[in-house]
Amino acid sequence: MNKKEQKLLQKFPRYQDNLQEQLKNDSEYAQMWLESLLEDYSTTKDVNDLIYNLKPLIEANYTICDFAKLIGIHRITLYKIFSHKMIPSIEILHRIFAGLGYDLKISAQKAI
Repeated sequence: MNKKEQKLLQKFPRYQDNLQEQLKNDSEYAQMWLESLLEDYSTTKDVNDLIYNLKPLIEANYTICDFAKLIGIHRITLYKIFSHKMIPSIEILHRIFAGLGYDLKISAQKAI
């Protein structure tokens, strides 16, 4: 990539920045984002994927350090969770959702 192309590319908005802006300023969009994540989780059962995809919602409103303080866990714990080095406990999941303003409810259905 030449310098002209690099300069032009720097002028384009970054996807991550746009996503965080929309999640921060549009509560309806944030709700749809969360519902989509939960729907995906109900299919994949991948907790790491769920938490990793919650990260933009968290970062739209907080720094990771501030969010960790808010929910009462060490920031290193959050970083480990986001980097797939640690699977969060149910307690930590509850704290993360509560910190985002949601009540996490778990239900059980008998397998067929």
